[in-house]
Amino acid sequence: MTFISIQNAFNQLFSSGSNDDDLVNFLDDDESIADLVSIKPWKILVTDDDQTVHDSTVLALNGVKIHGRPIQFLHAFSASEGREMLVENPEIALILLDVVMETVDAGFRLVDVIREELKLKDLRIVIRTGQPGGVHTAHEAYRASVDAFTIKSKITRSALIEVLEEMLKPPATLQ
Repeated sequence: MTFISIQNAFNQLFSSGSNDDDLVNFLDDDESIADLVSIKPWKILVTDDDQTVHDSTVLALNGVKIHGRPIQFLHAFSASEGREMLVENPEIALILLDVVMETVDAGFRLVDVIREELKLKDLRIVIRTGQPGGVHTAHEAYRASVDAFTIKSKITRSALIEVLEEMLKPPATLQ
């Protein structure tokens, strides 16, 4: 939109006899806080070094709502970027995390940082890997720290939605 069209819209709004009260929408007494929270998006951090994984994730989940809330994606392309995003955005609810990025175990190292250094105990971690052989070995060591493991090539859109529905539970006070 150009400045001229914004200016025209502004002029039309205020020259049409519109009342300022028309611009404010107040919360009705019968609306609950849960109704307001339902529009707050789930923040999901996609951490993967492959741009196509980011693109396909956004495409697959475009328009999907989890427990009535939309999804907002944040993106990191390495474990170090993932750590930075988590520090800058404490409201991230879930991370979709690749294992093999800048090193063969970068994702698992980030899991350690998330749980031990950043102390993010409520953050849901879903490992998505294209290297299923290494995950089975590491899975035992990370069973308590990771919430779910998936194989990129085998997970379908509906299965990914199911994982998100299971992982992203609204707080009990809002249910």
